[in-house]
Amino acid sequence: MGVVRIVELPRIEGHLDVEIEILGEDIRVRAMAREGIRIYDMILRGREYSEVPDIVSRMCGVCSVIHRVTSVMAIESALGITPSDDILALRELATIGGHVQSHLIHLFYFILPDVLGIDSFIRLIDKNPGLIKKVMRIKGLANSIIEALSGRAVHPITTVNAETSFLPSRDKVYRILDELKATKNITLDISKIFLEAEFPDIPKEENFVSLASRDSINLLTGKISTTSGVMEPQAFLERINAIVEEYSTAPHFLFDGKAYMVGSLSRLNNNYPLLNGSARDLAKEFNLTFPSNSIFMNNKAQALEIVYFLERAEEILGRLLEKDELKLQSEKKHGNNFGLAATEAPRGLLIHTYQLENGKIISANIITPTAQNLKNIEKNASEYVRALLNNNFDLGEIRKQIEFLVRSYDPCISCAARFRKSNNLGKKLYK
Repeated sequence: MGVVRIVELPRIEGHLDVEIEILGEDIRVRAMAREGIRIYDMILRGREYSEVPDIVSRMCGVCSVIHRVTSVMAIESALGITPSDDILALRELATIGGHVQSHLIHLFYFILPDVLGIDSFIRLIDKNPGLIKKVMRIKGLANSIIEALSGRAVHPITTVNAETSFLPSRDKVYRILDELKATKNITLDISKIFLEAEFPDIPKEENFVSLASRDSINLLTGKISTTSGVMEPQAFLERINAIVEEYSTAPHFLFDGKAYMVGSLSRLNNNYPLLNGSARDLAKEFNLTFPSNSIFMNNKAQALEIVYFLERAEEILGRLLEKDELKLQSEKKHGNNFGLAATEAPRGLLIHTYQLENGKIISANIITPTAQNLKNIEKNASEYVRALLNNNFDLGEIRKQIEFLVRSYDPCISCAARFRKSNNLGKKLYK
């Protein structure tokens, strides 16, 4: 039937083209990252390790918190530093603010138009100003959490190696805690918009990867859960391989030779027994079951995570306020100059590794969630196109549905892009 080319797929972070080639029964899809060059892995070489967190947080405004936190934790690993539980709690709070902020943007600005059949969230300003105000209030709450724990709402500055550079005042913490309690019903209301929405049940996925959790849905530490079992992050690194596609400025990844999915859906699929509180109640109310193998369920998983993470923030703040003094001293041992940190970004598993020598970076590797998802996007889109054709969808409707599918992954191309298209830089980085 020919080729369908979606140029600069709308309502995602960054620039991505999707090319669908239909040759009878053979359907080929290319996820073509078009974002400009971001050679962070090479820029970091020769830098003092203390410079790295400031640099990598600039990779993306949406994901700046988790990039900084992950960078700091990888450097601590290289230096043999183990942060205290209280430091980890403060970092988790900042990370929660970043996740809620990101999920709100994705669901309400990018996905809601698909759910409502409109072309832009802006059209709701006149039609439903009440909803806009609710979303913006929760967005403001997420911003205030990040600012209180990180110094500012974008590109944080207070998370540093082995410590935090300052603590928020108790008055500020109490104000955030009061707002968390005051907005609980608002959070529930706006999340239900997606939990009650109908999404396509295809395509299906089976290969989900995330951090494995024990006590709560973990964002910062832990082993990695895969369909092949639970493993240490280093073992996972040894089983993934980067593919440099000539048509993309971002690397693509395979695990054990197969495409896989990271993100909110993977987190809930692998850790659903730990989902508690109002989020668990909502899942039961709307008859949501996990594990789920429907890609579009990633949107509902994000809605549940907004509820879960804000209640988790309330729990952590309450626990910290009960203490007379926080333990901010870290345990320090002799490191081996190689550091690895695996965390959960809003869009899924994020890995930073650094090799140090005399306090400077000699090699770095940053593996982002979207880069890991790109091969799976291609696979799922191909399967979805075939299903749509079998149901007599025309090419115009297929285009819309593929846009919806890709958006449901919540891709961040700014984080994923690494090198110029059609040159050898990618092969040098991922040889």
